[in-house]
Amino acid sequence: MYAMRSTSFRRSAGLVFVLVTIAVAGSVPGFLLGTLPGASVGSRGHLSSIGIPSAPVTLAPRATVAVPAIETGPARTCPNGVCSPTAKGAPAPAASSAYWTNLSSPASPPWTVNAAMTFDTGSQSVLLFGVNASGGGEFGDRTWEFSQGTWTDVSATAGLPPNQAGQAMTYDGHDGYVLLFGCPTDALTGPPDFLCNDTWQFSGGMWHQVAAINPPSENDVVGAYGQLGPLSLVYDAKDSYSMLTNGVNTWTYVGGSWTALCRVPGNCGSGYIPAPNLFGTATYDAHDGYVLFVGVNETGGTTVGGGSWTWKFVNGQWSNISASVGTSPSPRMGAMMTYDSSTSSAILFGGLRCIGLGCTSVKLNDTWSFQSGAWQNVTAGLAPPARFAGQISDDPRDSEVILFSGAETIQSRSGDTWGWGTAPPISGLSISYFPVAPAPGASVYFNNSFSGGVSPFTYSWTFGDGGSSTLPSPIHVFHSDGRYPVNLWVNDSVGHSAHTSTQVYAYLPLSVTTLQAAPNPAILGEPVNFSTTVAGGTPPFTYAWVFGDGGVGGNLSNITHIYTTNGPFEAVVTVTDPAGGFAQAPLNISIKLQALAAASTSSGGSPLTVSFVGGAQGGSPPYTFSWTFGDGVTSTNQNPRHTYTSTGLFNVVLTVTDSRQNRSTTSLVIQVGGAGVQAPGPASWFYEFVGASVLAAAIAGVWAAVLVRQRTRRREGEEWIKELTSLQEGANRPPPPNSGE
Repeated sequence: MYAMRSTSFRRSAGLVFVLVTIAVAGSVPGFLLGTLPGASVGSRGHLSSIGIPSAPVTLAPRATVAVPAIETGPARTCPNGVCSPTAKGAPAPAASSAYWTNLSSPASPPWTVNAAMTFDTGSQSVLLFGVNASGGGEFGDRTWEFSQGTWTDVSATAGLPPNQAGQAMTYDGHDGYVLLFGCPTDALTGPPDFLCNDTWQFSGGMWHQVAAINPPSENDVVGAYGQLGPLSLVYDAKDSYSMLTNGVNTWTYVGGSWTALCRVPGNCGSGYIPAPNLFGTATYDAHDGYVLFVGVNETGGTTVGGGSWTWKFVNGQWSNISASVGTSPSPRMGAMMTYDSSTSSAILFGGLRCIGLGCTSVKLNDTWSFQSGAWQNVTAGLAPPARFAGQISDDPRDSEVILFSGAETIQSRSGDTWGWGTAPPISGLSISYFPVAPAPGASVYFNNSFSGGVSPFTYSWTFGDGGSSTLPSPIHVFHSDGRYPVNLWVNDSVGHSAHTSTQVYAYLPLSVTTLQAAPNPAILGEPVNFSTTVAGGTPPFTYAWVFGDGGVGGNLSNITHIYTTNGPFEAVVTVTDPAGGFAQAPLNISIKLQALAAASTSSGGSPLTVSFVGGAQGGSPPYTFSWTFGDGVTSTNQNPRHTYTSTGLFNVVLTVTDSRQNRSTTSLVIQVGGAGVQAPGPASWFYEFVGASVLAAAIAGVWAAVLVRQRTRRREGEEWIKELTSLQEGANRPPPPNSGE
């Protein structure tokens, strides 16, 4: 027996609704219990405010609309009082042979409860309304479609009806559109005369508000115990109208006009569902040809219990058939029910039931089918986790029932998608290919992956360049650069189909084909002209230069730089293009080797002692030195000392060789003796020697400073180019191509 722990009442705008608290290691929020959706059942009210986005559409009552052909089920015979269907053509598979398949994918709507879901014949997809975009929950205004195993958010093009309370939805076969009814959540705080009479239609991929005639009022929608909903809206194909019920009152809808069949209080006779059935769900049973309703038998007051009731609605009348349906599902709230066209039976899943006066809740995950006036427990081995207040709909295009989301527990809400049928549909179809950035003329290897379906499968590829394939893993060549839309359709042996697409960007990768410098080796203090050429990529190109000595250059393909310090250096050019292409090329720059020589004196009397100082710039250290003094004497010291003992003019030659065997020479002329030349005294030799020593020390100091500065600027240049490379790789690389999800 059910027991309500506590009941609180709140009236706003003339509306009284009940918040039922049930012990589940705490309590179940009332918003999860107020609506118990089935094939087209929605949510109960919470307080929020949102504007109505579109102008109402006024529909003439009883408008003449083409009615799609709808199977109302085979004729039945009842020998000995036991009814069984007479098959029309091939019999449908039995519900007992169906099973659940997990169709969840990352691209699903956020977890959702108490929304509305139905199959839209116009778009041939399952339509879901009431998704909350801010992290899931209830009372949302977003619209999603499920088709061929894939969820798509269509809110941007469909429009945004206001958040609804008590929302319910079905495809109206008479009027040819999806019909939505509910009470905008801002109505709950509106003036007392505000009516919960929001009617919408979904057609042509967009929502339109309907200025409906005689819609149910707020007080009509409120149940006998002051509770809004739960509402069930189903299309009664046999009677050719949509039918709305909250378990107490019943309305029909045709061509924009609502008609009340039973209102409480009032004299409804036997043609209404008695008030005890507050918590229920309904669907149209096409096999048996009537609206099927399953509700909780509430015996009065705050006590919930007694069992579940099964009712049917046909020809505008309700009938209690509980006694003839055999073993029925246990009493429950928040169950999900729809008609399964693949097995020609109504399918009921899950719900929430309470046990004992404390009302400890039990979530259910059993599956029941209803066919030929009888219930059958068809619970499969693999089933979705127990839940209530989820969304369910038939998907005749893929011969399956779609179950989405719901509340498993208060702490754990499910946002998963499941399919029920005799053959699992194709879901999660995706495309992969290698290489991910193919060059024109290169072979591209395609593959696909998916789950579900029944083999054998057929494949149809189009590659966006006129090419196609029917292989599961084709190889294709794109002969010119460009972006190509690649599409894949997969069909299985029982009529399931799926489609996905991706984009392949074929292009010749950007590369630096030449990088030159002239002159190289460079001469200190003189300009060096750099030039580069590129191949592939997408013009225009952007250039960035680093010269290795701390200098950088701008956006030029040909540029000039002057080196003022000794080398060697590594110059680097970085090229990018608008498509995110990235290429680099280095070039080693050496400084031309130059020998340097100096003497303590250039003339004097014989004997003349001269101190020589040798040096070098450019080239590649270390250096070797070779002196010839012009009198047949040589030296390999860098800074030798030589004494001339004869008079004359002597040509002194210094040859410097670097580590790469580059050579450079320089020369000095020494005059010994001759007219007007006096032999230097001891003091003069002393000063000459000191001068030579000072000169050698000065040259060594300059070289040391040059080397320190060179290393510092080279390190700064290397750090700059690393930073540039990191930025280019992070920001300018082409985005990875679409994988087909």
